[in-house]
Order: sequence, then structure tokens, then C-alpha cells
Amino acid sequence: MNKQRPEYIAISQVNAYQRCGIQYYFSYIEGIKTLPNDNMLRGTAIDTSANQHFSEKAINEVGISEDNFVDMAVAKHDEESDDVNFQENTKDESRDKTAKASKTYHNVHGQILKPKVGDNEPTQVEIYEDIGDNLTLKGYVDLVTEDNVIVDTKVRKADKQIDVETNLQLQTYATILDSDKVGIASVTTAKEPKATYYGGVSNDITKKRAIQRIKSVSTAIDSNIFLPAQEGSWICSEKYCGYWNMCDFGAKRK
Repeated sequence: MNKQRPEYIAISQVNAYQRCGIQYYFSYIEGIKTLPNDNMLRGTAIDTSANQHFSEKAINEVGISEDNFVDMAVAKHDEESDDVNFQENTKDESRDKTAKASKTYHNVHGQILKPKVGDNEPTQVEIYEDIGDNLTLKGYVDLVTEDNVIVDTKVRKADKQIDVETNLQLQTYATILDSDKVGIASVTTAKEPKATYYGGVSNDITKKRAIQRIKSVSTAIDSNIFLPAQEGSWICSEKYCGYWNMCDFGAKRK
């Protein structure tokens, strides 16, 4: 295991490494990709509609209609569904969940959140930033509101409390964009979808902690340290690991 890491690091890579170093190695070092699951597909679909909605809302203060929001999410879902591993739902069930959750997101977060308005400034901000120690971070901020809150959209199976002050992505983006407030606009894909907003602060302590964690992960990657997930954890299982059959800590251990 001595291949070079990618030229930049993203929060998704850091999170992947922390979940399982072996999965990170297969995906980002060896370049072996697995199919996304249906939960990820629903997240991508609703995120697409949310980005379009807030982009238009920054211009007309209204955004796109509920019907257009739902239709766009469902269209994105169907467009990418051929390359998805449907683990927990059929394609039709997943589409139905996407439609219901996207409607709830639009009617709650889509109405309450107000994007920052600027001259030719996109509501989704691309980040490509040197964070020190010869390390470049790449990422995308879902939304910066009119009062400079960094907001991320999360589509989840169930509504569970989120501590945004320890959220690596939000705290890192708040550091780069010099914001002192962060939030997550969450919506569930349960039978009765629920939209919840989790807000919090970003200060010198939370910012420093986030950047240091990224640097620590980067150092471990450069040192070719790729530890497996804890045995028995949900991610170290045949159902949730796309590398199960090739991993020494998966099927090969038997």
C-alpha cells in the first residue's frame, strides 16, 4: 500500500477514511468504485432540487414551485437509478420516498431559508483552498444564507439529533468562508417525512478542531496507514461494504 493519495482532499474522503481505512484505500488509492445505494440516490436527487430552488430564490425571492421541486428530484432519481444498488427499497419505492421527502423539504426548508444575494454569486459555493501543511481542500457548500449561515442539506432515513458544532464539513467550510453560524436542513424519507433544522455556532475552537482532524487524516494517509473499521460495526458487513468480498477483514477472513 504505497500509492499516492489524490492531489486534494475532500470532507467525504476524510469521513470515508474515519469510517474504514480499508474502504478508503480501495476507493481513493486503488480507484475501485462501488455503486451508490438507494439512500445516497435519494440524497442526490433532493439536493439537486434544493440547489436549483435556492439559486432561483436568490434572484426572485420565491424559488421554484413545489411541483417543479418534486418533479426535478424524481427526474434526477430516475436518471441515475440504473447505476444504483437498491439495498432497502425497490426503485419504485425509492422514487415514492423521494417525491414525498422532496415535497416536505420544499414546504419547510425551501420557504424558511433565505440564500445570500450577491452579484453573480452562486448559492452553491465551490471550495478549493490551501488549509496549510501543503494540503488542499476541495468541496461544495450547499447554501450560504443571507445572514451568512453555512447550511448543508441532509436526507436521512430517520430523524436523529445532529451536533452541528462537531460536524466536520460545516466547521471546515465555516472556517474557509469566515462564518460563525452553521446549520443542517434535514429531511427524512420515512413514511411520514419530517423536516428539521439543526443550528449551531462555529468558533475558534470548533474551527481549529476541524482543520486539525483533516490534517491528521491526511498525515495517516501519507504514511500508508489504512486501518479497518471495528469488527462488528454496521459498516464492516456484507450488506454495507462494497469491498466485502475482496477485503482481508471481510469475506476473506473466513
